[in-house]
Amino acid sequence: MILLPASDYTLDELTQAYNQTRTDYLIPMPMNPDRLNEYITLYDVDLPSSRVAVVGETIVGLGMLGRRPGQGWITRLGVLPEGRRQGIGGAMLQALMEQAALTDVHEVWLEVIKNNQPALELFRRHQFQPTRELIIARRPPRASHNAAALLAARKIYYLQHEEVIDLHCAHRERMNWLNAVDSMRNVRRLAASLAESGSADGIPLHQMPHLSGILVEFHDGSRGWVTYLATTLELKRIAVEVTSGAPVVVTACLLELLHRLHAAQDAVVENIPDDERWQGFQRAGYFEVFRRIEMVRPAEASDYPGSFAA
Repeated sequence: MILLPASDYTLDELTQAYNQTRTDYLIPMPMNPDRLNEYITLYDVDLPSSRVAVVGETIVGLGMLGRRPGQGWITRLGVLPEGRRQGIGGAMLQALMEQAALTDVHEVWLEVIKNNQPALELFRRHQFQPTRELIIARRPPRASHNAAALLAARKIYYLQHEEVIDLHCAHRERMNWLNAVDSMRNVRRLAASLAESGSADGIPLHQMPHLSGILVEFHDGSRGWVTYLATTLELKRIAVEVTSGAPVVVTACLLELLHRLHAAQDAVVENIPDDERWQGFQRAGYFEVFRRIEMVRPAEASDYPGSFAA
């Protein structure tokens, strides 16, 4: 088995390898090349530092590394069923950490689907420490709406993309990699890459990927905002912040107002913490699909010779 840079392969080849590693996973989440390219762009995946495991001429595993200042992020780590229990996953994980150590990385993050015990044990062996559980949830479209949220609102401000980025920059909460401000900024980077590649031909500028939001002041003095990315069929990249007032109530009201604006779209929220806001999501009609466990490995961890150290 040898490990090669993922940049040696085409998007089609990487997509096929990724899908093959997920055929029997708890949550398969299949990709196509366009979605994989979007994933790479949004989450700063470094293909030269990512690794493909090969036996002969056959790809048996894939692992990707995201890079941001001071941080690394391991993602899409998977091994084909016939290659498991042979040390391939551990070899890719170590190689990705060694790549992260080549730059000024203070910590490496990852997420693992809850109840994926083999993966959890692998990461624990390499001194990744659980930090919190993160929820993936959905809300189907529905015709009825709660008028109470609209009646409770004193002022509603409609936010454009740059205003949304400003809100996220001022956000004090530590966000997961998927929802961090860099991921939000990369929404415009994705739009630029679509324009450069020519795949956006005929798409009006206002329909290119961009973030929107609403900031609401309520009659009782509560205040908060919700930001999102709207596509024709789906709302995604949803984030809620309650700046004053009861988190459960304000979150539910913000989401009800959002869904009055976008009544026809399905809604997906990824990697939100299990806190009071989640109760507000539930009040607004969201249901849990599955959970991930977020994990971190500090730079000073050293559990084997040649281990990762920044």
